[in-house]
Amino acid sequence: MAQDLATKVRETYANAAKNGYVHFFQSDSKKLKDPETGVQYMVTHAPSLLKKPERGDKEAEKRNPFAEPEPELTVCEDLFGEGEYKLLLNKFPVVPEHLLLVTKEFKPQTSTLSPKDLITAYKLLQELDDEDEMVRNVVFYNCGASSGSSQDHKHLQMFKLPEKFTLFQDRLCNGKEHYVPNVRTEPLQDSKLSFAHFAVPLPDEKEVDEELLAMTFVSLLQRTLTFFQDWTNEKPELETGYNVLLTKEWLCVVPRSASKSKELNIGLNATGYAGLVLVKHEDVWEKLQENPHLIDKLLLECGFPNTAGQSSNEYHY
Repeated sequence: MAQDLATKVRETYANAAKNGYVHFFQSDSKKLKDPETGVQYMVTHAPSLLKKPERGDKEAEKRNPFAEPEPELTVCEDLFGEGEYKLLLNKFPVVPEHLLLVTKEFKPQTSTLSPKDLITAYKLLQELDDEDEMVRNVVFYNCGASSGSSQDHKHLQMFKLPEKFTLFQDRLCNGKEHYVPNVRTEPLQDSKLSFAHFAVPLPDEKEVDEELLAMTFVSLLQRTLTFFQDWTNEKPELETGYNVLLTKEWLCVVPRSASKSKELNIGLNATGYAGLVLVKHEDVWEKLQENPHLIDKLLLECGFPNTAGQSSNEYHY
């Protein structure tokens, strides 16, 4: 099955790209290391994405592209034969073979990930990751307007990680045992980073099932939501928004305060909180190369301050 689905993704993408159904343009990418935190970032300059419709574009918001997707962008009309999900190509891919895991029935992008969403995403990782070929994927979910989401129909996204690229969550979770955070055990955070993020290592894939993923996610989500409660007085207008990131090795949830940095005029979704930063404007591209620590600052501007070492005031399970 793994080879079948991987081949189907590859062939559908190649055909869609050749015939102009996906709009992917080669872009410059550069690995940058923050000298203050030691964290590695992959910054991509993609001015072509200035043409992509954004949230707030009234014309783009009139139609739901996932209700009746173009056949040329459809990898699977019924993923895993369960009648719940379509697997589509992203029309505006950040990298080749950028996938969308879309609910067949309309559900809002503000809704919580269900146990079924999580296990389906994990099964997709199992199908498409390939250690022999050094292919590793990340699944992410942008929940709420402040998360960087651009479509209202519930969808998770997935793409291949750059080769030999270490995410900060990899370092954070490496060598640690799986656990479900509770009132006595906080999720993991890297204290060197300025922004809040809650991560938990996952066990060997043979031990991962729907219940384990659901319990782990709910614990991280509760930690994230109590974080919003803590900020209610300082920011009463704050809307709940967060990013979810999933690999076979870990699960991470990041609370979000804004979808865009005002200081640098750059939008961020979940990929930024995996160290994969997409830049549309030339001047921003140059600034980040000159001073990679600016990335940590913009991730804080669009998130919340790191709380490593602190317990939540109201942490209910």
